[in-house]
Amino acid sequence: MKKILSILIGASLATVSLNAQSRNLPTDMWNDPSFVKEFLGSYGFLAGAEPTLSEEEKEGLRALVDLIKVSPKAAIQQLEPQIDSSSSAAFDFILANLYFQEANLSKAEQYYTSATIKHPDFRRAYKNLGLVQVQQGNFPKAIKTISKSIELGESDGRSYGLLGYGYLTLERYYPAETAYREAILMQPDVADWKVGLARCLLETERYADAIALFDTLIKDDPNNTDYWILQSNAYLGNEQPLRAAENIEITHRLGGTDLTTISLLGDIYINHDSPDLALIAYLEAVKIADNKDIKSLVRAADLFARTGNYEQAASIAADTRAKFNEIEKENDLKLLTVEAKVARAQGDDDAAVATLNKIVERDALNGEALIELANYYAENEDMPKAINRFEQAQKIESYERQALVAHAQARVRNGEYKAAMPLLRRALSIESDNNLEEYTQRVERAAKNQS
Repeated sequence: MKKILSILIGASLATVSLNAQSRNLPTDMWNDPSFVKEFLGSYGFLAGAEPTLSEEEKEGLRALVDLIKVSPKAAIQQLEPQIDSSSSAAFDFILANLYFQEANLSKAEQYYTSATIKHPDFRRAYKNLGLVQVQQGNFPKAIKTISKSIELGESDGRSYGLLGYGYLTLERYYPAETAYREAILMQPDVADWKVGLARCLLETERYADAIALFDTLIKDDPNNTDYWILQSNAYLGNEQPLRAAENIEITHRLGGTDLTTISLLGDIYINHDSPDLALIAYLEAVKIADNKDIKSLVRAADLFARTGNYEQAASIAADTRAKFNEIEKENDLKLLTVEAKVARAQGDDDAAVATLNKIVERDALNGEALIELANYYAENEDMPKAINRFEQAQKIESYERQALVAHAQARVRNGEYKAAMPLLRRALSIESDNNLEEYTQRVERAAKNQS
């Protein structure tokens, strides 16, 4: 169960994007009087942290703001030729802001960088440069740049939040956690920082803490399906799969499930011996699946057949065939194998054998069909044919162990304990497990008693 759950957790983790704070600057910021006031008056306000502007430069900047309101592109064309190695770093910063507003990240990065070169303590330039690098996906650079801005005193929630996001993306979970906790202290109402912290807790397997944090997020925003899904991952990690199923059911009612999550729901139910609930989930998966998803539907049918839930296996197989007119060879053969198992379970041996022979004719290396045929012959006391099919399957590397075990079991049922022993020893040499070792020991005792 743990092995299955670990796979499912990795497959189902939802990606929660940063909110507007980490996207492009809003285009109406230039009409915000408080922003314009800060934009014009801040230079020189923090000694050493901001480049100074002469009165003449300030006057030119005031005129530029009017143009920015009308046309940022025209403002760029007017400002860029005025920038050289002797001009104030403030103008590089302004031009970078304009390029950032126009979503020209490479140019924004160029001029934020030149601003920091001209004024090495220009902390807001470092901060905005880090934001650009986050948007470009250059997280190693972003971490260094944002850390520099924080070192210079830019200790606001967004800086720490973006720093956490960078570390999280690089899978450096402990520094990410520290950064997110700082961000939450400064911006307790920003959900993204809490989600980031919760994902750090998930990745470091502190599932109970993650569950508690998602309880808070869900209480604040109960219709956010990302929160329900991420908390379901925490429940899986905390070995509470049925609580995870509850979350996925809620997500489905909110319209937030996809093929992966609805299949995960089916997996949980089938692992907890609830095949009817699993069938409901998998049939929902059939409804939303397209051609590229057929493999997961075939897998569901096979999972039912392997766990002895043949009616459900037949239902999924039939619905899958009904929905898809053309099924590629590999998936078609797997469905045929499922259908053969169902036929055998329902007592229709003729149909089962005909289907299995059809599979082997199309794919001579289909080990599963060969083993099914061998089992059929063994159960019908035709051991020569059974042994022939078992030996064929044993020659297929990926099916060798499975065929050896099935062959040995058939020999044991036939009372041939000594003949079963070398088959079991070979299977154990390929891969050992406690169940097979115990079974082998019992067969060995029976073989000794037989002699």
